[in-house]
Amino acid sequence: MKMHTISIRIVMIFILLIPLIIFSQDSNEKIRIGTFDSRCVAIAYGRTDFLKLINGMRAELKTAKEEGNEERVAELEKLGSTYQFLMHQQGFSTGSAKNIMDSIKDKLPSVAEKNKVKLILSKWEVFYNDDSLELVDVTDEIVNLFNPDEQSLEIVKNIKGMDPVPIEQISTDPHE
Repeated sequence: MKMHTISIRIVMIFILLIPLIIFSQDSNEKIRIGTFDSRCVAIAYGRTDFLKLINGMRAELKTAKEEGNEERVAELEKLGSTYQFLMHQQGFSTGSAKNIMDSIKDKLPSVAEKNKVKLILSKWEVFYNDDSLELVDVTDEIVNLFNPDEQSLEIVKNIKGMDPVPIEQISTDPHE
C-alpha cells in the first residue's frame, strides 16, 4: 500500500544519508541528529492546518450531497475516513508524519541550523545509536511552526509524558 511504500522509501533514505553524514564529520566531534515526537507534531498540525483541510472537505461533501453527486460523496467519505485513521496513527501512536513534515519542509533548514543538527527524524525511527551521535529534541521548534494556540501546547505537553499506543492497537474504524 502507499503507507508501506512511503515507509520503505524513508528507511532507504536514512540508510543512504546516515553513512554520508557520519563519514563527513571529524571523528572527535559528535554528530547532532534532531529528533521529534511525531505525536506532538501531529497534534499541532491536526489542530491547525488539518482542521482547515477537513472543514474544506466537509463543505465539499455538503455540496456534493446537495447536488446528488453520489460518486463524489463516496470519494470524500472514504478520504475522510482515511485521514481520520492516519491522524489516529500519528497523534496517538508512532505513525509516519511524512505528510505533515512535507507541509513544512521549507522551514526545517532553519530548525536544523538553529539546533546545529545535520538530520531531523522522528524519535520513533531511531532504533540504535552509539556514543558518536548526540540526539537533540527539536519537537517544540517543529510544533511551533504550526502556530499552535495555548490549548494545543498544553495537549502537546501532556502527550510528551505518555507512552504511544502500539500502532497495531489503533483501530481501522475512524469512529472508535
